[in-house]
Amino acid sequence: MEIMMVLVILVIIGALAIPCVTTMLQGNNLDAAEYTVTTELTKARNKAKEERRPYKFAVKVNTGEYRFAPDDDGFWGGSGNAGSSSDASCGTLESTVTTGSLPEKVCFSQPDGISNNSGNADWSTVATFLADGTAVDDVSLSLTLEGFSAKVIRLKAATGTISTAQPAGADAR
Repeated sequence: MEIMMVLVILVIIGALAIPCVTTMLQGNNLDAAEYTVTTELTKARNKAKEERRPYKFAVKVNTGEYRFAPDDDGFWGGSGNAGSSSDASCGTLESTVTTGSLPEKVCFSQPDGISNNSGNADWSTVATFLADGTAVDDVSLSLTLEGFSAKVIRLKAATGTISTAQPAGADAR
């Protein structure tokens, strides 16, 4: 009889703990997404500098999908195939299209100043990194997860610096 009571108490405690653990893990997903995006933006910036040509970073708004590739119609005009590209000033460069997705349920929200690419309406350009490591525009990109304050990633165009911030007036969970 006592064993049954102990088991009932453990089941009740477990049932109460599951929502807390789930919330904690989802918060970790948002933190992981923030780290992933800052890392991928840095990789896109570095690729632009290494290959001495512009690289574009784009997202599918309201999803967790992202992509970066050279800012060339061959990579953004619908085919999306990675391959060799010839440039008179740089010779033949091997270029890669990098795609990925954020952790479960984390999405990109539509930030100000981000527009859809004319070649592929699914992708919205977030940043274009130039060969010197700078970017075309200052950008603030928000990552959202229901029930949590958004995470904001900022890109400073003049320096190519990528930083993270909590939105003004937001309370962290």
